Amino acid sequence: MSPTISEIRKMVRGLDQEVPVLGGGRRPYVNLDNAATTPAFRSVADCVAGALEWYSSVHRGTGFKSLLSTHAYNCSRGAVARFVGADPAHHAVIFCSNTTDAINRLCRCFPHKEDDVVLTTIMEHHSNMLPWRFCGKVDYARIKRSDGSLDTEHLESKLREYNGKVRLVAVTGASNITGFIPPIREIASVAHRYGAKVLVDGAQLMAHRPVSMGAPGDSASIDFLAFSGHKMYAPFGSGALVGARQCFEDATPFPVGGGAVELVTLNEVEWADVPEKLEAGTPNLIGVLALAKAIQTLEELGMENVAEHERALTRKALRALAVIPGISVYGDTDPALPRDRVGVIPILAEKINHALLAAILSYEYGIGVRHGCFCAHPYAGQLLGLSDEEMSAYAAQVRAVGHGGLPGFVRISFGVYNTAEDVEYLAQALREIVTRGPRGRYAFDASTGQYTPEGFSYDFDSLLGL
Repeated sequence: MSPTISEIRKMVRGLDQEVPVLGGGRRPYVNLDNAATTPAFRSVADCVAGALEWYSSVHRGTGFKSLLSTHAYNCSRGAVARFVGADPAHHAVIFCSNTTDAINRLCRCFPHKEDDVVLTTIMEHHSNMLPWRFCGKVDYARIKRSDGSLDTEHLESKLREYNGKVRLVAVTGASNITGFIPPIREIASVAHRYGAKVLVDGAQLMAHRPVSMGAPGDSASIDFLAFSGHKMYAPFGSGALVGARQCFEDATPFPVGGGAVELVTLNEVEWADVPEKLEAGTPNLIGVLALAKAIQTLEELGMENVAEHERALTRKALRALAVIPGISVYGDTDPALPRDRVGVIPILAEKINHALLAAILSYEYGIGVRHGCFCAHPYAGQLLGLSDEEMSAYAAQVRAVGHGGLPGFVRISFGVYNTAEDVEYLAQALREIVTRGPRGRYAFDASTGQYTPEGFSYDFDSLLGL
């Protein structure tokens, strides 16, 4: 029997916190910024608190605490492998600090010849775009302007055009702006047909949908998968890169240092076996344990249950937003969800700047959202219909005067603990804002692009005790 939403909310830390709002008083905080990071499961926080009593460095220590820590570290690797359907005989799990770190490590250790091509897409987060620019030639599959979805026919035409020179297709598992989920299995089958391997950036997908690497040798299998714990209710600085063990064994490790070697002389290095070969330095045991415990908790909830709850919230939100005058929704706006998507919705208000709208939601209603281009500037620019010349003009503006005044969206993003009441409260807030505007006077900081109410500030120091 699936837990109720009330039971799920009790499983998450910090949901009972109230925050100060403009005009005096406090409101319960409504977090709709889960695409950026999620709060911690109580099970994760409790696991970490317990582990700190036994914390020690992993590997090679002979003391009890070190042996226990090593055991916990190795068990966590198994939990990750199980969660993504990895075959221990074929795949290796490399622990990293986050998705960005994982993709950068793959970029450094994945072999590239001079004329090799990495094919990615316009819809990528910068973390799955910028690292490949240091590997040689990068090209991009375009999106469909109608709804921001990936143009898979254009992706295949690029593979055909390069005629076997594409070494890797790097694609998001779910967009962090529109929530669009590309057809990963279809992309993998096409990429493999042209001799390319496939990396899935799972940062925005793993906490929302079941994901499997697929059987080795299956044409629709995933070759590499990268993801972060902090978007999976485990905000303790860990992530993972999963891929073919053979590829990692053949790779030159990065970064390098202690823990990645068996023997070093002044002239030679004998590298450790995979995965240790690619995990130089003292491992983040606490972060790894947190990730494993979050995975266990998500498995107990059932990923299909998680997905269906999120679909219900997304349908409700799309219907509510569609009838608020002056609010525009970008991407696929059909509340019937004919095509699956994660619960990420970008919006704009007709007469209110995106940064100001986000500020009003926070300072006056206690609703946490995010605004801007969400580290996916090319995608955001195309969704907004900006030309290359306009994007270049914005780049010049950043160089001259700073971040302020850039285009973007307000992003709503759901977690497993969000409720129908959260959606209704957001809709009520937006209706009031577009009808009467802000309650206070807001000042704009051109260097940061942020709005703050005049004469109002938060006393952060008293909360953190730093």
